[in-house]
Amino acid sequence: MAELEAILNLWTEEQQREQEVCLATVVTVEGSSYRKAGARMLITRGGRRVGTISGGCLEAEVQKKAWWLTESGPAVQRYSSFYDEDSEMPYGLGCGGTVHVLLERGEAADRVLGALNQSFRSRKSVVILSAIDAKACGQVGTRFALNDEGGLLFGSADGPEAMDLAKQALRKKQSLWDGGFFAEYVAPRVGLLVVGAGDDAMPLVEFAGRLGWDTTVVDGRSHLATRERFPMANQVLTAKSPEQLAVTERDAAVILTHSYEQDRAALKALLPSAAGYLGILGPRQRTDRMLGEVGPDLGLTVEECRTRLRSPVGLKIGATDPVSIALAIIAEIYSVMEGTSAKPAAREGSQTAIHA
Repeated sequence: MAELEAILNLWTEEQQREQEVCLATVVTVEGSSYRKAGARMLITRGGRRVGTISGGCLEAEVQKKAWWLTESGPAVQRYSSFYDEDSEMPYGLGCGGTVHVLLERGEAADRVLGALNQSFRSRKSVVILSAIDAKACGQVGTRFALNDEGGLLFGSADGPEAMDLAKQALRKKQSLWDGGFFAEYVAPRVGLLVVGAGDDAMPLVEFAGRLGWDTTVVDGRSHLATRERFPMANQVLTAKSPEQLAVTERDAAVILTHSYEQDRAALKALLPSAAGYLGILGPRQRTDRMLGEVGPDLGLTVEECRTRLRSPVGLKIGATDPVSIALAIIAEIYSVMEGTSAKPAAREGSQTAIHA
């Protein structure tokens, strides 16, 4: 999400200067590729670019030709990254796949970026429906976008098939392809609630900021919960408990106040919440004692509480210091929120790797 935020910030700058931009979006991937469908790059008239659509092998080529390729409207370009020693192509680093990139500029790009901006700022999902196969559906380009309730943000229904595909993507919360159309599901930005403003919370908030997450720090100790200590947080609040904060399934919460009373109050407030991830720092024995105290008040057994809680928090990576512990926590949150399992990028005896 940090990449999307950078794209949106540059787009806003160019809008204020009344400058046209060109948007490149990966819409289909065949074989192995560093970036997947939905990856974007923004190109300005002045030669600036933000975002990536490959591992560095396509960006310069796309930037060089994007403007004349879109002179007559949106275009879909096919780029192969299969390694060829005899090729004179200025791209292709041997990823072993093919990507199809939708290029749009001017008003077409602005409409897409406007929908993405609304989704990013409100932390609501959006589905963007694009025609990517001229043979199947005529002129390529983005046709419409739906908000999280299925309402049109721009454009109009392009036949029942396209609308049905978009609504199906929204319902399933995943991108779909059919009939020459690409229905891209853009999930809401992840939120992170950090309960505790000690020194070990600082690298956690910094990692979250680098990922573009919407981060809130809460602590009852006003000398710790300060903007100076957490410049990358979206909010820094002085409160003993997060009970007044709305928490959704796209929010993760981590409790690490190192205060028994504050940790217990936070557990009582967050265990019944809709948080997609809830973790607590500290020994398992200490946590079980808290659960035995707060569980009855919530009508939950200790075992029921445990099923809703990550304790000990974070992936087992041998972390021993605040930064590596923060890395372990962030990695586990990312895996849970993206619905993936935390496995090695390349397994023994397998060719599967990051470029899969």
